[in-house]
Amino acid sequence: MLISVIIPVYNAEKFLPTCIESVLSQTFRDFELLLVNDGSTDRSKEICLRYAARDSRIRFFDCPNRGVSAARNLGLDQARGEFVVFMDSDDWVVPEHLQQFARSGIGENGIVFTNLFEERPGSSESPRVRIYAMRDLRVTSGHAECMPVIAELLRHRCFGWTWNKMFSRATIERFGLRFDESLHYAEDEVFTILYCAHITHIVTCATPTYHYRFVPGSLLHRRIDPQTLIRTRLKIIRLFETNGYSSEILYLANRTFFSRLRREMRHCEKWNSETADILAFNILCNWEVLKKYYRPEFRQSFYDRKILFLGGLICLFKSPFWVKLMIKGFHQ
Repeated sequence: MLISVIIPVYNAEKFLPTCIESVLSQTFRDFELLLVNDGSTDRSKEICLRYAARDSRIRFFDCPNRGVSAARNLGLDQARGEFVVFMDSDDWVVPEHLQQFARSGIGENGIVFTNLFEERPGSSESPRVRIYAMRDLRVTSGHAECMPVIAELLRHRCFGWTWNKMFSRATIERFGLRFDESLHYAEDEVFTILYCAHITHIVTCATPTYHYRFVPGSLLHRRIDPQTLIRTRLKIIRLFETNGYSSEILYLANRTFFSRLRREMRHCEKWNSETADILAFNILCNWEVLKKYYRPEFRQSFYDRKILFLGGLICLFKSPFWVKLMIKGFHQ
């Protein structure tokens, strides 16, 4: 059972040795490590070449800077493993990371999720660490039965990333799945949605094995242009709709969109700007869709109650002016 570990690398010299060493220290030994240098301008290429010379399981690829999606796609094109695992070059994994995936016993048309440690800068040198609320679950009875598990993962905000999962390469190749290189936001979520449209079994592991390092200022955490956010979130909702996902998942996807729109409105510099008008219009449209998919049994948390209350208040008069007044006006 060969696992292909794909790591896109871009200007990661500070964290890259820790990342690579964590893979080489795995208790599960049947893997290949694909390092894809995406046009780094620091010492990342030199570090990759040094490790590749030391261990025959490492394969190095060098390409011009075209973004993380292109780098991951190159890795997929070159992968030889039965399964595929992604990592980011500033993260690291515990020695049992791949072993936990291998023990899951999934075949084709399956996916495994592992829990993670989210490390954020703290008040001192010690990072603040969060572990996500993921349970040990195994569903092997068909696609429809996987939907409640995906809904639970969406509720805990650990569905969309690619680096806490193991994918079947046979499924990826059978359906021609690749990352959308035109996207610069949520491209991993889009890939995961397209992949999970074909699964018949899913495993989630409560034990965290992946250390996600929150790096302020990184591409992942830069401010997203509001119109890019709107286009991408609408694309994500359409993908959920056209690929047969459940009503609860569609409710949760629209709930996420509503929250992001509200946050962007709060951050608008001017409440009477064109951007604020666009956001207000999309908030009103999204609220109507959110209501369409809502069912009383989906109201499972304080966050659900909060969103439903705020949505009803913010969109009470179906007026962009009222939306801006309720969100932007009260946060000056």
